[in-house]
Amino acid sequence: MPNQRHSYFYPTRIEYGPGVIQELPSMIKESGRSKGLLVTDQGLESAGIPEKVRNLFTDSGIELITYNEVKSNPTCENVYAGTIVYKESGSTFIVALGGGSSMDVGKTIKVMATHEGPLEQYDDALGGDCLIQNNMPPFYAVPTTAGTGSEVGRSSVILIKATNKKTIIFSPFMLPDIAILDPELTVGLPAGLTAATGVDAFVHNLEAFWVDAFHPFADGIAQRGMALCVKNLERAVVNGQNISARGNMLMASSMGATAFQKGLGVNHAIAHALGVHYDLHHGLANATLLIGTTKYNIEYENARAKLASLGSVLGVKNDADEIVAMMSNWLRRLKLPSDLKSFQIDSNDLKKIEKYALADPSCPTNSRKVVAGDVIDILERLI
Repeated sequence: MPNQRHSYFYPTRIEYGPGVIQELPSMIKESGRSKGLLVTDQGLESAGIPEKVRNLFTDSGIELITYNEVKSNPTCENVYAGTIVYKESGSTFIVALGGGSSMDVGKTIKVMATHEGPLEQYDDALGGDCLIQNNMPPFYAVPTTAGTGSEVGRSSVILIKATNKKTIIFSPFMLPDIAILDPELTVGLPAGLTAATGVDAFVHNLEAFWVDAFHPFADGIAQRGMALCVKNLERAVVNGQNISARGNMLMASSMGATAFQKGLGVNHAIAHALGVHYDLHHGLANATLLIGTTKYNIEYENARAKLASLGSVLGVKNDADEIVAMMSNWLRRLKLPSDLKSFQIDSNDLKKIEKYALADPSCPTNSRKVVAGDVIDILERLI
């Protein structure tokens, strides 16, 4: 079935299938719009994917103006620059093409297209969501990686230079109008990035499942998302042309982002801190932290029991230690590190990394209450 065409509304309109990107121009043309902004990055430009998308739109009589300076850890400067291009070009819609960074910048340009700056006033942690109105241009999300699931999300994460803080901008009005899940767009992703982004999807699902809150919808989605990751990520890494594996990973990615409306945990909190202080790729950071944070969490009996319940989902016994061993072996086969030894983390930075992580909005919903000293302890075991 992952090789076939499907449509879903959950709640984002999701158009899935190999080659479905070819249908996007006609979907937009139905709304009478003829000029839009394409948000992407230089890596994809080098691979030639944005050019193919621009040609599809040109053939349909729609002009795409491009902003392609998105950074891997996107900043407010990316948003401001892209917003200027959007306004000065007379664009009336936005297409984001790429990984989570392009999605986040595109969604935030959508906000700034109709809202006054500065961006930091829309910080969700400060109640900024109340300032975001439903007067924004249409937004179409086209992922080329299977990890963040930002194509079905209602928020973006942007590094604000004034505060040096990765800031969540959130509003239900930020949901993409359509998410285009085309596994053919992910086949060129290198094996290392396929692995790192795929583990990001797994961690989204795992941490969402672990959150101690009543949300059976999210729990069910998260369990299935984890199973898809474990069954398909290696296949996608070994053979990047495997459309079935690529398609299943795209679905697992979107499922993770749907599930984590329930919350995330300390793995993401530390990963965000490492992204700010060391510019570490988000998916790779999540992978390196996975074993350390899992061992930390299962020292708490409720978290241990909940992890153990996933054994049958992940193909091992319902035993927390066996699941940790399975994840360790999985990371090894994916050629991903399970510690931070190769990243030259300065032990003098641990206090500021912990301070950032404890203040991160992912931290309070962790399956085990995180207190001062815990993050440093986790990091010391990993470096």
